[in-house]
Amino acid sequence: MSAVLLRRSESITLAYYQPAAARVVLMLLVLCGDCFASDRSVSLESVQTCDGLASAPWDPDAPDRSRAVEFRDLRAVPAAMACRAAIAEAPQLRRLHFQLGRAYDRQGANQDAYQAYRRASDLGSGAAKVNIGILFRQGRRFEKNDAKARSWFREAAEAGIPEGMFCYATAFDNAIGGAPDIAAAKLWYGKAAERGTTKARDALVRLELNGVVTGARCD
Repeated sequence: MSAVLLRRSESITLAYYQPAAARVVLMLLVLCGDCFASDRSVSLESVQTCDGLASAPWDPDAPDRSRAVEFRDLRAVPAAMACRAAIAEAPQLRRLHFQLGRAYDRQGANQDAYQAYRRASDLGSGAAKVNIGILFRQGRRFEKNDAKARSWFREAAEAGIPEGMFCYATAFDNAIGGAPDIAAAKLWYGKAAERGTTKARDALVRLELNGVVTGARCD
């Protein structure tokens, strides 16, 4: 039982005199004491190690973006080991599944990466949706499907992920998974640029100058 909770005897005494709403709150605290205790028992060290080795600079869930790792610099083997250990401690943290996916992705184990990204996406990670779209777009040791790539980019963009907005714009710009659409490309490049995505600003300038098919890449 969590130390911050009332002792059971005290809860019962107070509940007798308190209104119904207070009795409900007290009962929930008593019943959930072990839940709070288990949250505090999670090993912060394993989670921090995974974060330090595999978090993405553009992931809104990253706890410290100044310590995040660019994909090209990610050390895949230790990152995968650390993130698997962290997930065993805190399986509910979506960013850990996303970061494990990045580690597998860096190794080229793209089927494993997809499974990790899907778990992260199911838990609500917009960043994972971006990387699933990239897997489908590139098709390296994985299914190549531009229509699915565009669909995942759309989900990430509509979830408010600036990297997803950029990727969705590249789909309209370069006719990935559908017809080109200069207006839509400008719209989503603009949204990403407003949120600080430098490459989106650069692509928007090229689009204004050259029209569609700027060659901007999402990878």
